[in-house]
Amino acid sequence: MLYHQYHCACCDKVVASVAKECPECGSHNIRSPYGFWIFCIVTCLVVIVIVKSVHVYLNSHQEPAHPTLLDVLNQGNQKTLR
Repeated sequence: MLYHQYHCACCDKVVASVAKECPECGSHNIRSPYGFWIFCIVTCLVVIVIVKSVHVYLNSHQEPAHPTLLDVLNQGNQKTLR
């Protein structure tokens, strides 16, 4: 359960979740145990959005397919047969 405790940012002592200040040093700077997880989740979402944006951009800006020599010859044969 050490991962779910609030800590004082000054002296790094464990503080109750309802405390407004550290009983040891009087600091009002209390660190939440969930800050790191929120950072990780937001970072993952940003990476997903960037990867998806690049994927959509690359799919919409593909160069048109160039006809191969075989395609050109087949079209020429079809025109002469008619």
